[in-house]
Amino acid sequence: MADEPRDSDPPPQVKVTFYLPVKDNDGRDLSIEIADVEDACYAAFGAWTFVGYIRGAWRMRESGARRVDTSAVYSIVVTENRVADVEEILRTFKRRTGQEAIYMEFATRVEIRFL
Repeated sequence: MADEPRDSDPPPQVKVTFYLPVKDNDGRDLSIEIADVEDACYAAFGAWTFVGYIRGAWRMRESGARRVDTSAVYSIVVTENRVADVEEILRTFKRRTGQEAIYMEFATRVEIRFL
């Protein structure tokens, strides 16, 4: 029964990747709000990693208009029981910036090693 967790095993880890648009739909710079997400992640989890910038397109829900933007990509690793905390940080960003949605991706059962 090697796959069954033991009481001494560390909790499973989840790699969370999320995209934060660098400008809102009206072109306003969101660097202050992004810095707040960085600060909140550091305060809650002790780390965050900036992966880089990406460009993507999507259709607006109500108008159907095509939008293209640049987003900052971040990645953090948290225990499974802290994923809701990441979601709350991103919901706060979403509320403050008026975004329709924030992309968030999970990779479960991640093993991290620092060499």
